[in-house]
Amino acid sequence: MSTNIESDTADAQPATTPDLESETEPEAESESEIDTHPEPEAEPESDPSVDTDTDTDGDGDEAAESETEGETEAEPESEGGDDEAEVVTSPPQQFTAAIKGGEIKEFVSTLRAIVDEAKIRVGPDGIHTRAVDPANVAMYDVSLAAGAFESYDATEGVLGVNLERFEEVLKLAKKNDLVQLSFNTTSFKLVIHIDGVEFTMALIDPDSIRKEPEIPEMNLPISLTLEEAQISRGVKAADMVSDHIRFRCDEAETTVYIEAEGDTDNVSLELADDDLVALTAADGNALYSLDYVNDISKQFPKGTEITLTFGSDFPMMFEYEFSDGECDVLAMLAPRIQSD
Repeated sequence: MSTNIESDTADAQPATTPDLESETEPEAESESEIDTHPEPEAEPESDPSVDTDTDTDGDGDEAAESETEGETEAEPESEGGDDEAEVVTSPPQQFTAAIKGGEIKEFVSTLRAIVDEAKIRVGPDGIHTRAVDPANVAMYDVSLAAGAFESYDATEGVLGVNLERFEEVLKLAKKNDLVQLSFNTTSFKLVIHIDGVEFTMALIDPDSIRKEPEIPEMNLPISLTLEEAQISRGVKAADMVSDHIRFRCDEAETTVYIEAEGDTDNVSLELADDDLVALTAADGNALYSLDYVNDISKQFPKGTEITLTFGSDFPMMFEYEFSDGECDVLAMLAPRIQSD
């Protein structure tokens, strides 16, 4: 017998892309998770503005000479219609999918490390989310390909999802249980079916969710790939003495250090070239909030290889995969700038 459960939250409305409301960051780290400069006053999040790639050239094909002037003038307007941002401002006309409980739980819990709600963009190739925490310190960019699903059929669109609520519903599913998802285009609700239980969850108007941030282009000179357990050891050790953690690389020694300094005690984990899967070494170090590093590292799947990329007083990138390579995760964390 099926059980129907319906959420009390408000129905979703057709979405439009909102303007980003930047919130003041309560910590000293930086005002944006995409701070690409060492000065704490810099606000690079405003630098990588949205690029609509709209052509302004009025050149036309010679064949257009036979067209009327009005038809020729309409050509730039049709080019603007190819803007990718135009495609994903409304809910999808079709979204039905089935996926194992363990895979979708990992997707949602990864995002829940920094946010409670997010825009989930769906399309024929899978689902994608980019979200930044309210303090503008940490960002996630997560793509779950259609190949991760047992079945998948979707058109382009965006859904505003309360991740906290979604995570609670997914507790009904075991790792290998089939979770069936569908979007009801009449009620604007997400229908979730798990082992005979049907849950109808109201969605959030994507207009009310913060705009996705841009990922800045950065030349980060230090890159290392290591086992998830190595990072976990360093984070646990640092947590014993401080609320900040430093990553430092010595190019001459081809060694990376994970360090923390407390009022009375210090800790250091030395990772030589032999301890790492891969290393591109350069001299540099950066300090980060331990709380954020801890939240991000808790989401690393056991036994997974993690690639860290950073530079002196620059953001750190955490990159890894799960779901047999069908899910790509990029986390970015702004540094904490200390003035001497």
